[in-house]
Amino acid sequence: VDDGEQAIASVTQTVPDVILMDVQMPVLDGMDATAQIRELPIDNQPWIVALTGNAMDADREACFAAGMDDHVSKPVRLESLADALTRAHADRNRNTGSSENQQAA
Repeated sequence: VDDGEQAIASVTQTVPDVILMDVQMPVLDGMDATAQIRELPIDNQPWIVALTGNAMDADREACFAAGMDDHVSKPVRLESLADALTRAHADRNRNTGSSENQQAA
């Protein structure tokens, strides 16, 4: 998608497992788009990874405060992206496993 409003509209149609959210987008930035996605009535919220050139601790904290789950700095290093996706996968398995265990009990 090209901007934050399109990101929100896309999530209302099909909820992905992971969103790679550019923090600086036109129309609606990634921070505001993330906050609005978090307000949507979605059972399985997507794992949202901030993609930004801003790598300072304060920038990371702002991303987390907006509701993002992870942070990857630009230029993107393959190892950083792979680590973020591994964390997303672990979180998804933990959440899915918990509900399956509850249903089996």
